[in-house]
Amino acid sequence: MRVQIMLVPYDSGHRGLRMGAGPEHFANSGIAEALQSDGHEVFVETIEAQSDFRAEVQTQFGLYRSLAGQVAEARRNGRFPLVLSGNCGATLGAIAGADTRRLGVIWFDTHGEFNTPETTTSGFLDGMGLAVATGQCWTTLAASIPNFHPIPGSDILLVGGHDFDAGERERLEKAGVTVVDANTIAQTGVPKALHSAMPAGAEEAHLHLDLDVLNPMEAPANGFVTEDAGLSVNELSEAIALIKANLKITSATIASFDPDYDPQGKTLGAALKLIRQIIDGEHIS
Repeated sequence: MRVQIMLVPYDSGHRGLRMGAGPEHFANSGIAEALQSDGHEVFVETIEAQSDFRAEVQTQFGLYRSLAGQVAEARRNGRFPLVLSGNCGATLGAIAGADTRRLGVIWFDTHGEFNTPETTTSGFLDGMGLAVATGQCWTTLAASIPNFHPIPGSDILLVGGHDFDAGERERLEKAGVTVVDANTIAQTGVPKALHSAMPAGAEEAHLHLDLDVLNPMEAPANGFVTEDAGLSVNELSEAIALIKANLKITSATIASFDPDYDPQGKTLGAALKLIRQIIDGEHIS
C-alpha cells in the first residue's frame, strides 16, 4: 500500500504543546520506518498553520481546510491518508477530503465529543468534533472546509465512550449516532457489541482513534482521562479487526496523544501496533 502520513502537530492552535507533541513523537519514533518494513511505500508531510497569530478556533479550522486538500490529493494519488493529529477535530478535514456521500465514520473515544458552544462548560473546541461533523454547530466555518458536508448520524458509530457530559449521550442518540460504550463491550465482548452496529449504508469508512479510549492503567494517552476504565489494547485491536472484516477502511486519524503521560512508552508501542493493523495487518493479541 502507498501511505501518506500527515502530521498535524497542534493542540488548541498551539504547535508542539501538550497533545500537539504527539504527531512528531510518532514520526521521531519510527512510524514511517515501521510501515516501510511491512512493505508499504510511505510519504510524510506536516500540515502547518498559515498564520503566525494563534487563535484556537481560527487556527484549527485553518488546519482542517489545509488537511482536506492534502487528503483529497493523497486519495487521487492512490495513497492511504493516515492523519496523526494533536486534536480530534482533524477528522473534519479528513472526511471532507474523502469527498464521498457514502462515508461511514467509526470513532473511538472515551468522550462523547458532542458538545456545542451552547452546551459546553469547558469551552474546549475539541469536545465538539462529532457535533461539527453532523452539522450541529460551527456550520459556517465547517462549510469553509473544501468539500465538507455533514455526515448523517446514522453513518457514525461511536465506540468505547464512558465519560459523557450532561445531556451529551442523549444528543448523540437524537442525532442518530450509534453509541457502543466501554461498559457494553466489557459485558458482552467485542463481537456481540459491534457486529450489528456497523453503519449499514456506508461504502467505505474513516476510522478515528482518540487514544484516550484506552484504559490509562494499561496505556495512558493524555490528561483528560485518569480513571480505571476504557478499552484494553486487545479489545481495541479486536474491534479494528471486526471493522476491517465488515467495512473498507480508506483513511484514518490517530489523535490526542500527549507523550508526557507515557514515560514508559506503553501507549506509543500499542499505538504503533494498532496503526500497522489498521493499514494492513492482523489482530495484535
